[in-house]
Amino acid sequence: TVSERPQISTVGNKSHRQGDCPNLKRILSTKMLPLPLLFALGILARNHEAPQRPSIVQDALDKGENLYYFGLGSNMLRSKVENRGANGTKIDVISMEAAYVPGHRLAFNMRGFPPLEPGMGSLEPCSARSKPLVKYHSDECHGALILLTPENYEKIMKSEGVGNNVTNPGYEEVVVDAHPYDSPHQAVKAIALRARKHVRVQHDPAPSQRYMNILREGAAELDLKPCYKEFLEEHPTHKVPRWLRRLAVNNLIATFTIGRALKTRLVSRLQSFLLFLFYKPNAAPLQNWILNILSALVLLPGSLVGSSIRAYGSLTKTELPAMVSRIIKMMEETDFNSTTTATATTTTTTNGTTPAPTPAPTPSKR
Repeated sequence: TVSERPQISTVGNKSHRQGDCPNLKRILSTKMLPLPLLFALGILARNHEAPQRPSIVQDALDKGENLYYFGLGSNMLRSKVENRGANGTKIDVISMEAAYVPGHRLAFNMRGFPPLEPGMGSLEPCSARSKPLVKYHSDECHGALILLTPENYEKIMKSEGVGNNVTNPGYEEVVVDAHPYDSPHQAVKAIALRARKHVRVQHDPAPSQRYMNILREGAAELDLKPCYKEFLEEHPTHKVPRWLRRLAVNNLIATFTIGRALKTRLVSRLQSFLLFLFYKPNAAPLQNWILNILSALVLLPGSLVGSSIRAYGSLTKTELPAMVSRIIKMMEETDFNSTTTATATTTTTTNGTTPAPTPAPTPSKR
């Protein structure tokens, strides 16, 4: 069975319950803003307490026991998993194999940031209300069953914005029964990530071509079922004009800088809300052109600020924060409209396949 929606913890300090925008209290309390705008800003600025972590996770962390993690998005690609550690630290994978989870689907319903990344991967129960853009023929999700030490499991979770002492996470950990391809009748308890309600959209947007390329490469590396690989190949993707992508990248620099200075994500949340108003997957060419222009108008002020920050940094030889630099490099070097993935560095055998993982102690069965 799947712990579909872990119980929300009532434990939390006062500042978390009040929200994560203390610097905006004066703005939100002023009578200068119209009431509807105040209401919208209040909703966007609201913080959401982290859900209680599943007992299987907390027990394993306390006892130092290995954990199974089910990766369904970019974490199907081994090189992506191994390089997700903070500050360049490597994540050691004990074992990694193909598996599937019945009663669930691959969803792209975690609210992203159009036009670059409209939606990110999430494991969604097939019985949930959210609707896929394209449905796989069976009620099951295929991906990577990854065995990790507690320390490396926490590294993965931290890279996904999940874990102890994390406020306002976008994902929640759910317990699922994962069936390895090699032994489908012997399910193991694994942890997967589901988008939380406050970032979960009701209709899946089309993922970016960049993101889908990673999924397709991961599916090929795992040698998932041909029909599932075909499903990923045929899934619609969102394509972005180069000029609009450049606006969006510069805007990201501005929103990150402003967010860090004000200690709030209100600006990026407001932008995401507006950009989703002008987002429609697989729109007709003329309609898509109009929507791109409207998106550009939303991005333009932040883009001007972001380009000014970059220019100032170049003149004064000031380095941008490491995370911002990585985002810029990834966004500018990646062709978002190409169906070819820039292959990451991986260790392979002479026949081109990923080497078999080193045998390891089996985690306790729960």
